[in-house]
Amino acid sequence: MKSKISLIASLLLACSSFAQTNAEPSSVRWICSTEKSRWQELATTNAATPETNSIKLDPQTTFQTIDGFGGCFNELAWEALVSLPAEKREAALKELFAPEGANFTLCRAPLGANDFSLGWYSLDETPGDYKMKHFSIERNREVLIPFIKAAMKYQPKLGVWAVPWCPPSWMTTNGRYRQGHIKSDPQTLAAYALYFSKFVQAWRAEGINLYAIHPQNEPLLNDNLYPQCKWTGAEMNLFLRDYLLPQLKRDHVKIEVWLGTLVNDNMADYVEPVLGDPKTGPNIVGVGVQYGGQKLLQATHDKYPGKKLAQTETECYGGWNAWDQSLITFGHIVEDTSHFASSYFFWNMVLDESGLSRWNWRQNCLITVDRRSQTVNYNAEFYAMKHFSATVLPGARRIAVSGGPFKEMVAFQNTDGSKVLAFANDTAQTVSATVAVGATALRLDVPAQSLNTVILR
Repeated sequence: MKSKISLIASLLLACSSFAQTNAEPSSVRWICSTEKSRWQELATTNAATPETNSIKLDPQTTFQTIDGFGGCFNELAWEALVSLPAEKREAALKELFAPEGANFTLCRAPLGANDFSLGWYSLDETPGDYKMKHFSIERNREVLIPFIKAAMKYQPKLGVWAVPWCPPSWMTTNGRYRQGHIKSDPQTLAAYALYFSKFVQAWRAEGINLYAIHPQNEPLLNDNLYPQCKWTGAEMNLFLRDYLLPQLKRDHVKIEVWLGTLVNDNMADYVEPVLGDPKTGPNIVGVGVQYGGQKLLQATHDKYPGKKLAQTETECYGGWNAWDQSLITFGHIVEDTSHFASSYFFWNMVLDESGLSRWNWRQNCLITVDRRSQTVNYNAEFYAMKHFSATVLPGARRIAVSGGPFKEMVAFQNTDGSKVLAFANDTAQTVSATVAVGATALRLDVPAQSLNTVILR
């Protein structure tokens, strides 16, 4: 009798849930961005009945949980921001991090120098200091930590993960910050594990919510102008399994350890040597993929479905900050979240008017600070990110979506029950579409070359 009552109760609950997810929304908000008019609210109209090819959201079919969106804390960004009057700097930070702005809730940081640092450095440049007696985060206290603290004013629980572009130079085969290979002798690897542990403890002591570390940025590469260091997959696994994970355990440092950040899409290079190791694999939380390794997302999920996935860096481009590039970035966010990325990170959040690194590499950014005119410009890709980060909140689940005329489309359900549909019209014409909601439909006349988010509550 009890089992029959339980079955009836379960059926009633399922029916109630289905009815709720297919009910008429109490409010609809359509946000559209075009090159000339960004982050505008447009009106929808009601269609009598859903069309055959209406866009349909299916909250009953769920996929990964979304952890958040953000960018990278780079030293040159803070240098640009501090050149502004305080009120303009605070306005830019608010636009990036406040819930009423872009609402960046997770961000990346370099462990040592990267390609948009003020110069070459690590946190221990004393050769042979295997005991890390000279380890220091004083350089971080000058630039990165103030930048992060300024962001935390608007996002107090901001999560940060870190990755080195290069270890201390004396730990590389050529004794330099670039074009070298990690030394794989036990003494060096043990010292490097201690370096990571001290870094995590030191940053947390500063009040930073450092939630994860990755062992190496782009470990396949070491032939560019900026800090880099090459690792093989076997060396990466050796370091993680026999040095870093045991060191963190000995020091009672609880932090997520990820495999990343990977720029290549061959599973055999790094994913298989690390996740396929029965000792290492279970202790790795996720895999971080740069834009060059997008095929790894689906492939890793298929073979290791319990691992989290992150898109850790967008394309850099060449500093044009063009509208067509924002359409591409928006499409990549759709594609990568559709292939199980749970977090997504833009590269340069802020640069000055030159857009240049210290190595004269010009790149795109979300916000340009013109130091001469003391003005702030929100570039096209700022809106590509904001369409997701401001509306798809941490804890949201990706849900199934089908139908309609748009090839780039993804949907989510937030923890408050609101549903978010994101799509782009990358054609040269206005496209009419309907979104099925219960027994009726919403009609949208979607502008050409536009980014769109529809929020149903």
